[in-house]
Amino acid sequence: ITRAEEVEQPYSLAVALAYASITHQLLRDGEATAHFAERTMELCTRYDFAYYREWGSLLSGWSLGGDAGAARIREALDALQAQGAYARRPYYLSLLAETLLDAGETDRAGAVLDDALGAATERDDLWWSPELLRLRARAAEPAQRADLLQQARSTASWHGSVTLLERIDADLANL
Repeated sequence: ITRAEEVEQPYSLAVALAYASITHQLLRDGEATAHFAERTMELCTRYDFAYYREWGSLLSGWSLGGDAGAARIREALDALQAQGAYARRPYYLSLLAETLLDAGETDRAGAVLDDALGAATERDDLWWSPELLRLRARAAEPAQRADLLQQARSTASWHGSVTLLERIDADLANL
């Protein structure tokens, strides 16, 4: 971000800000996610950059939460789809599902997660599958949760994802 600001490269700055947003979301830091997402959207709007503007909107929606956050995420997902941009779609769908879960919309979140898991398989975009399965366990009936978490654990282990394993193990411990 600093380097892009120093050389006054708006597009490079937009990319750096978008990745900062994602990084902070992965760290579960809503305040920093919102800060970098808003900066991303502002810069992309000023220079009419597509794609990264939608990243900012997705992550801003996750930070915002509730109905307004879910609506913002849906709008960004629709815009990305209109652009034919499907990279990281399972991850983005997980942001919507998590927002819905936090709002108590379990059935809707489950449907979104089913779509995300299908998209991950269809496009061989499997890196976020352990988290999708972990979230799917949150949306599932109690009798299904342990199996889904074990599947998530197995997938995360196979991927070598220590952080996702920690999240899954925490959920398993709370069953």
